[in-house]
Amino acid sequence: MEVMHLSKPFSVGVYSDFRKSKLGPWVRIGEFDKLDEAIDACKKVVDDFLQSPINAFIVPERLETAFLSYGDVPAINGAENLPSFDIYAYLAMRCREVSHPSKSKSRQCFAGG
Repeated sequence: MEVMHLSKPFSVGVYSDFRKSKLGPWVRIGEFDKLDEAIDACKKVVDDFLQSPINAFIVPERLETAFLSYGDVPAINGAENLPSFDIYAYLAMRCREVSHPSKSKSRQCFAGG
């Protein structure tokens, strides 16, 4: 096991099955003095994935599946990392906020309207 020497108490890394790196699928995206800053960095990874306007037309469950299948999954490394950020709860909440398929006009287009 490799020991990490952080200059700040918390770091955030993202995992991606699609990253073509000789060092592996993990990439550190930042180091932070405060846990709240690390949590905000994790939230930004999720929010960046969900920012596309097309996501408003997709049901929340499919958005969650898409993120978990294709998105970069963030994790906090530090003294309090385990109970600090629940990516699944945050992802589910944000997908419900972003998704509004019943409000879309796409059904009218497919129904000939």
